[in-house]
Amino acid sequence: MKTKDQISKIKAVVAYILKKVPQGLDYIHLFKIMYFAQQEHLVVWGAPIMDDSFVARRHGAVPTLTYKVIKSVENGREVSDDLKDFYNTISITTDEDHQLIKLSNGAECDMDELSESNTEILDKWITNCMDINSYKLSDLSHDKAWKQAKRQTDKTGEDTKITLYAMAKAGGAPDGMLEVIKERQFIQRALSDGF
Repeated sequence: MKTKDQISKIKAVVAYILKKVPQGLDYIHLFKIMYFAQQEHLVVWGAPIMDDSFVARRHGAVPTLTYKVIKSVENGREVSDDLKDFYNTISITTDEDHQLIKLSNGAECDMDELSESNTEILDKWITNCMDINSYKLSDLSHDKAWKQAKRQTDKTGEDTKITLYAMAKAGGAPDGMLEVIKERQFIQRALSDGF
C-alpha cells in the first residue's frame, strides 16, 4: 500500500500532465508520458519522479495506482479514503468514441510536490509524446524492461512489475547510475522491512 505522501506525489504528477494538456489524454498517452519521464529521471538523477509501480501490459507499461484510480472514476466505483483526493482530481469524458482523461473542474496541481527536475522532464515528455499515435507510442514503450516483465507476465498470468533498475538500464543509464539505483532500492527495501 502506498503512503499518503506517495499518493500525493503521484496525484501531483498526473494533475501536472493533465493541466498541461487541458483537452485531455487517452490512457496510452498519459501512461507513456509517465513511463518515459520516470525512465529519464532515473537515468539522469538515479531516482524516480514518483512511487507508482509500472507493470507490463499489452500496450506497454501501466502505472498501477494511477490505473486503479482512473478505472474507478470511469466505472463510478468508490475508492478508499486515502485515494479520494486523487479520485476527485480526475474526470473522464468521451470524444469521438475515445475516452479522455482530464483534470476535474477546480482541481489543481500541488506544485510543492514537484521538483524542478520533475517538471522539466515531464514537460519534455509531454511535448515528445503529444503528436505520436497512441499505438505507435505503445510500441515505442516496448523496451527491454517491458519485454522482460511481459515475458514473466505471459508465463504466470499475473502482472509483473517493471523494476526501476530494469527501466533505467533500458533507458541507457550508465553503470555508475545503475549502481546508485540498486543501492537506493536496497536501502528503501531495508527501511520498509523494518531493518
